[in-house]
Amino acid sequence: MSSQPNLLHVVDSLEIGGLERLVHDLAIARGASSTSIACLSSVGPFGEALRQRGIRVDLIGQQHGLAATLWRMRSYLRTTRPDLLHCHNLRPFLIGAWSARLAGNIPVVMTKHGVAAPSGRMAKRCYRSFLRRAHVVGVSRQTAEMMSNWTGRGGHPVRYIANGISMDSFRDLPSRERARTLLGLPSRAFIVGTVSRVAHCKNHLLLLEIFSRVLGQHPGAVLLIVGDGPLLPTVKARVQELKLEQSVVLLGDRRDVPLILAAMDAFCLPSEVEGMPMTVLEAMAAGLPVVASNVGGIPDVVDEGRTGLLASPDAPEQFEAALVTLACDPARAKDMGRSGRERLVAQFSLERVLAAYEELYREPLSRRARAPWIS
Repeated sequence: MSSQPNLLHVVDSLEIGGLERLVHDLAIARGASSTSIACLSSVGPFGEALRQRGIRVDLIGQQHGLAATLWRMRSYLRTTRPDLLHCHNLRPFLIGAWSARLAGNIPVVMTKHGVAAPSGRMAKRCYRSFLRRAHVVGVSRQTAEMMSNWTGRGGHPVRYIANGISMDSFRDLPSRERARTLLGLPSRAFIVGTVSRVAHCKNHLLLLEIFSRVLGQHPGAVLLIVGDGPLLPTVKARVQELKLEQSVVLLGDRRDVPLILAAMDAFCLPSEVEGMPMTVLEAMAAGLPVVASNVGGIPDVVDEGRTGLLASPDAPEQFEAALVTLACDPARAKDMGRSGRERLVAQFSLERVLAAYEELYREPLSRRARAPWIS
């Protein structure tokens, strides 16, 4: 067996998102010669970008139901013959693990990126059966603990491997003043922003309420909202209702997120639930103080009082106080951002994540080499 096994990532898609960004970055770091990706529903922008780099990205499709999808996936595995599957979240894991067993007991690793669990007795029993044979990872301590409690005894211990990002896009950022000039933003305003899918769990409506309160004390402040999603029309309507059109900029999906982050004074993410948000890591990479909810994996990343400020997602007054604190004390905000970048490089680098996964991959592969009939 070679030192670099042939790895297949199995994902729902490679659309724009944190999970997808992680798979994209890991595939590039690992290399095209030993890494490929199977997408169940769509290839997406990250998938197309990987194809341009020579990394194999294939679309399996989910038409005609579960049985047909399993058959296509089984045939695909028998053709491509990966040494190991790395599935991301539960549905790709179910398809991947079931097909891997049908294709010859190919070993499986599963990373759980959020805290949602399947509902229904039969679904739970089915997932549990496969999870106990797989090596399971949680991207936050909360997710890892949830998976340990949910799967119960009888399987491999669930590991905690925090997400990480590549610093390549954040090494030569322009100054804040230059970034604002390039984006047409006011040079002296307090600018706070968020980057995420515009969905209920990200709490954009709460963010607008928080920002409207901040405006009461800092009338020239600006809020940047980067991202698209099902709640965007509702957010646009709420901006009009609150008469915030002159202060809130809805940027939609962007490919220049590092530049936009470089223009901000602070990053805010008031999510209701989270796994390990990549956007918080990106904000830290850009040297920004982070104001975020104390949920999921966020407290694993943000060092309260040192690299950012945490608040309860049902307490807008806490978010308001945190943002006003940073707006009134730019020196402290810059110190927090500098400390956040140092913390990111030391603890949440892509290299560290890849090394942790490579170590994990060796366990099922060595076990299979000793006993090929055991996955």
